[in-house]
Amino acid sequence: MTPGLAPANQDEPGKAKLGIEYELENGVRNAWQSRSITLAPGIRLDGPWLHMVEALIEGAHEHEGGERSTERKLALRLRHDFVVGPDTRLVLRALAGHAAQGDEKYFYYYIEPSYRYAIGPLELMLGYRYQRAVDAGKEHDLHKLRLGPGFELSENSEIEFRWARSWNMHTGAHVSDAYIVEGTWRF
Repeated sequence: MTPGLAPANQDEPGKAKLGIEYELENGVRNAWQSRSITLAPGIRLDGPWLHMVEALIEGAHEHEGGERSTERKLALRLRHDFVVGPDTRLVLRALAGHAAQGDEKYFYYYIEPSYRYAIGPLELMLGYRYQRAVDAGKEHDLHKLRLGPGFELSENSEIEFRWARSWNMHTGAHVSDAYIVEGTWRF
């Protein structure tokens, strides 16, 4: 393990959690809009390299120029936490999944390092996501900047607000802005 970095011990190992996320994503100049709901059941682990495993189940409706489509995603996400200081940590998340929208079906993955700083029950997050589609068009290859606060509501619940801006990895063109609210309950 790297000196000065140790796994975080925020939650009890073996503790289950359920996250429910709502996302509103708008294309550049509101050219399109997508609304999605994601369920994220998971479990906290006590491994030296793996601290959380989550399954993500997402359904989205997209509206573009009078056309409507539905997108479904199923993915597995892994997480490792590093404590940097008493209120600071680095989080590394990696995801592999499958998406289906109409006739288009593809596998995708992302890697997301983030910096998190806590001030009492408030936690501020700044993260970068490198997202690639394995067998699909280049429009699914994205860079994302993610930031926003999270609030501990109780010992077993929290709410997070995020803003995310996406750019096409190949052209650098701005693709979308997303507004995200997620509630998490641990039991």
